[in-house]
Amino acid sequence: MKSTLLSLLLTLATVSTRAQGPNGSNTYYANADGKKGAALKTSLAAIIVNPTNVGYDGLYEAYKKTDTRADGYVRDWYSNATNYRHGVDNKGNYNKEGDMYNREHSVPQSWFSGSGIKSDIVHVLPTDGYVNNRRSNYPFGEVNVATYQSANGYSKLGSCKTEGYSGTVFEPNDEIKGDIARIYFYMITRYESSCGSWGNDVFTSSYPGLTQWALNMMMRWSKADPVDEREIQRNNAVFEVQGNRNPYVDYPGLEEYTWGSKTNVAFSYDNYEGSQADFVSQPVFSPEGGTYKESVTVTMSCTTEGATIYYTTDGTDATVQAIRYDAPVTLTESATLKAVAVKDGKTSTQMEATYTITTNGGSEQGDHQYDLTDSFFGTSYGGSIDSKNKDDLTAEKDGITVTYALGTGSNRYCSSEQIRLYPGNTLTVSTSSGTLTGITFISPDPKDGLQADSGTMNGQAWTGDARQVVFTFTGSKHIKLSNMAVTLAETEPTAVSEVKRTTEAQQGNWYAIDGRSIKGTPKGKGVYVRNGKKVVVK
Repeated sequence: MKSTLLSLLLTLATVSTRAQGPNGSNTYYANADGKKGAALKTSLAAIIVNPTNVGYDGLYEAYKKTDTRADGYVRDWYSNATNYRHGVDNKGNYNKEGDMYNREHSVPQSWFSGSGIKSDIVHVLPTDGYVNNRRSNYPFGEVNVATYQSANGYSKLGSCKTEGYSGTVFEPNDEIKGDIARIYFYMITRYESSCGSWGNDVFTSSYPGLTQWALNMMMRWSKADPVDEREIQRNNAVFEVQGNRNPYVDYPGLEEYTWGSKTNVAFSYDNYEGSQADFVSQPVFSPEGGTYKESVTVTMSCTTEGATIYYTTDGTDATVQAIRYDAPVTLTESATLKAVAVKDGKTSTQMEATYTITTNGGSEQGDHQYDLTDSFFGTSYGGSIDSKNKDDLTAEKDGITVTYALGTGSNRYCSSEQIRLYPGNTLTVSTSSGTLTGITFISPDPKDGLQADSGTMNGQAWTGDARQVVFTFTGSKHIKLSNMAVTLAETEPTAVSEVKRTTEAQQGNWYAIDGRSIKGTPKGKGVYVRNGKKVVVK
């Protein structure tokens, strides 16, 4: 009897000792103990599968617990320029960033069906309504050329530079990329039986649950932005609100056991050794790769404290035998930078970016981006314009002028979110400095039928070499346009040697002596440049 009692006490003591999951989770994850890889993911799914549905309307009340900043305002996931009051500033309409906040589905609502996922607070986040609308239902990704940025460049929309995907993407800020990644890890675990139907070149019907490009990106994001105290507090608040947890927050680096380098290692819920302290974050370059004039100075950083960065500039992979980073790197010639961070014998994933240096082209900010709405034209029409109002809408920025004209059409429309080209309408893009070499339009309803008076059109992307391009829509109805990215090659006068004297300004491309383009012919006496030669106009 004593032996049996002693055995029972020892067993209870062992259970008491082992039942110590992180963040007060206790034995919550016990049923996943010992599992690996895909089996671990399925075990976790069974644990977190039945949350309490607070309802879509209940999310606003729940945000008071899950998404309140230290100053009492709503934590806005897409903007760092708002101060919203819970339950007050979520009403009405929005025409610009800062008008109101609403509920954002990190997995776009148009991709799925079901009331449970619609109100799952793990992935339904409070965000600025206008920025949320600009995200639309585009996937998350890393932006190459931004066609829209929220205040302070906090969030971006534009063409994708992430290897494996070439469409339009929405890029959240670096400080929440890891949070977003762990939300997506939760989603493909919690909804592993249905996420395959979400598709959109992001989700798959079988393990791992994400397409390769998306998984690679999310794994990188999670390492570069590790779990922090704010994320832990939100996870605990979510558990209080709807009764389930995100295991990828409770166990930093758990994704390595599920999809990464530790899929052959058994998970231990109460003796976990997969902390993100085991991983070194990927280096970050500033500014990002792109085209720069004459030179660019690149700084490198790593969020892993005490890590050493090694880099190359010749396109070869970076190792500990590469150049050690001790100070910003100034590039005066085109180069591909590759870098890794190393700490305690552990090496991060490699960061890579290409910098193109040019002496007669490019822009320090890369390509130019424009929002083709009333925020650009400075006015808004709530519908078609009658025949009495045929004034052109014209706006100029960065030396690029855009004119939206009624032309031979009978309708014209400009709202806070789009303009519409009807048959006969024209959209003219011109530059007063340099040459237009590429223009890409972003449209919420892509259609064929957009034509240009010069260069080459491929869908909604134009390439050529012109100072002015006129676009028309030749389809039967109309095309909606929201944004535009313009590539501008800045041409400077070269080989200025021969001086020609003339009493009359001739026709042609004229420049001031400092390289500024002049529309038409010079209006006064002075020294100008034409066809690469100095011309003195008397």
